[in-house]
Amino acid sequence: MRAQTSDPLRPSRWIVMSLVAFLCGACSDPPAATVDVRDRYPDWSGQWVRIGSLNWPPEGYDVAGPPPLTEEYQAIRERYLELRARGVLAGDPPATCLPPGMPRVMKMSFPMEIIITPATTYVIADWESQVRRIYTDGRDWPDYILPEFNGYSIGAWHDEDGDGVFDMLSVETRGIKGPRSFDSQAVVLHENDRTVVHEEFRRIDDATLEDRITTIDDALTGPWTINQQYRLETEDVVWVEYVCAEGNRHVKLGEEWYFVNEAEGTLDPTRPGQPRLVPEPLPAQD
Repeated sequence: MRAQTSDPLRPSRWIVMSLVAFLCGACSDPPAATVDVRDRYPDWSGQWVRIGSLNWPPEGYDVAGPPPLTEEYQAIRERYLELRARGVLAGDPPATCLPPGMPRVMKMSFPMEIIITPATTYVIADWESQVRRIYTDGRDWPDYILPEFNGYSIGAWHDEDGDGVFDMLSVETRGIKGPRSFDSQAVVLHENDRTVVHEEFRRIDDATLEDRITTIDDALTGPWTINQQYRLETEDVVWVEYVCAEGNRHVKLGEEWYFVNEAEGTLDPTRPGQPRLVPEPLPAQD
């Protein structure tokens, strides 16, 4: 039997199939570019430092006017201010090293850092190493919220200028534990701890971040809104640990405040007419 020979001018089957596959691929639409979801989130990293007064209104009460307190809580404030004039640190829970809580923590007596992920935004404060977790994963409010000084925060990102990158973070915070005050000026929040705080974070310019904070609380005559801004520190950035209990010489016994005098081992008075407390010496041991 004679063997068959191939025609040298006839293309082989695999060459034809390869050519067809190439032409089909050339005619099809190019694959869509993969978009990294992280590119939609802003970069708010770095050290942010408070702008303005430590009074709750950044411009201070002399400019902003008195806080919008109900008659009951205005009377409480006046009583606390009288005590403070006598050296009693009333109406300022952090004086006993309690956390500032929401919304006061956002006054940022010390710098803060913001870390953004798609599911959670973290606000890290040097003040008592406080951490806020703002959940942006689409969750709903839980049936029960364990009260915490910083509360439970749910946020949502918004693209206000339509450029494809988020530029505003709206936040609602509930479940905030007390006692709390807005600042060290005896402006306390209601003892029922039903505070709700709304925030809108925006990058105003390259060097400025703004948090528009609206507080709803039964100690107030209505919602109280401030615009707290922060400056981006770019030179000689130093993070300093602040621990309230370290070096804190304030001691509260009952309703009285004292200063710890370590050199003499006594509790010194904080107001006129207050007796100095001298501990009795320990009995000698045999």
